[in-house]
Amino acid sequence: MNFLIPIGIALMFVGFALVTVGLFLSVEGRGDGGTREGSTVRGGGIIMIGPIPIVFGTDRQSASALMILAIALIAVSVIALLIARRIL
Repeated sequence: MNFLIPIGIALMFVGFALVTVGLFLSVEGRGDGGTREGSTVRGGGIIMIGPIPIVFGTDRQSASALMILAIALIAVSVIALLIARRIL
């Protein structure tokens, strides 16, 4: 179990690096400062407080996709809990 902490920390650094590289690649090569005329931004997020998800989004389609993801996260957490109870 002691190996899980370094793996988690390493995954956080890898995620941070991927987001940083993606940000630079998406803005690189645009002469307009990274904006497009007539473009819209869509997005949303999930806040998981225990098994209870709080979903928010800028439009119905984003929120619907995030609700599906929230249901999947709940299922994964329940399965992980059941597996942990059998191991311990």
